[in-house]
Amino acid sequence: MSEGGLNALTKQFEGCKLTAYRCPAGKLTIGYGHTSAAGAPEVTEGMTITQEQANQILASDMQKFERQVESLVKVELTQHQFDALVDFCYNEGKGNLVQSSLLRYVNAKQFDKVPAAFMLYNRADGQVLNGLIHRRAEEVKWWSSGEAPIDQEEMRATPDVPKAKTMADSKQGNTALVTSALGAAGAAKTVTDHAQDVVGQAQSANDLLTQIQGLLSNTNFDIMLAVVVAGFAIWYFRKQHMEEHGV
Repeated sequence: MSEGGLNALTKQFEGCKLTAYRCPAGKLTIGYGHTSAAGAPEVTEGMTITQEQANQILASDMQKFERQVESLVKVELTQHQFDALVDFCYNEGKGNLVQSSLLRYVNAKQFDKVPAAFMLYNRADGQVLNGLIHRRAEEVKWWSSGEAPIDQEEMRATPDVPKAKTMADSKQGNTALVTSALGAAGAAKTVTDHAQDVVGQAQSANDLLTQIQGLLSNTNFDIMLAVVVAGFAIWYFRKQHMEEHGV
């Protein structure tokens, strides 16, 4: 990839973050958009790097995506066209490029259809992002003429902030609540059944105390109570994790 393409596309749109963050798709990211999926180093929560390390990681990552584009494209390209495809592959991943109409049009030399094919990829986690719309538009511009981006103010200088998730979005948390509710219902039924026995059998205060003690030692009641406690505990710790890490 040319230095001009790298600066105008990849570096400009990715921005450089020296502390790990979550991209709009929820993946841990650092440097110029590096994720663990791209290879070493693995990105972890709270990870920090230097600017020099960010440059080294980007150089290493770009070699991988350059080779991928070289292996997939079967026709001769200009430098600008190659730059645009490498940036696309870096941003969207090899899998999306392999399956895309973009690659099909390129290899068929139907270059008139390439711009529209670029613009199809404007979503992250199902949401259309302005940052991706602008990035695809600049890739098209670079593909067509090598012209550097003009509208600097509209370009994404920092990562888009992902939509905050709540416990309502947590499948594990919702399952825990349902489990607790079922356990509570089971415990309530056991108490109701036992209460009927107490009314029918208790002859004195001592008998009533004995019946209550019998409830506490009832296996079904103990199991249901444990289910309630376990379900609530799972929900609580899931909530703590989501508040701390956002996922």
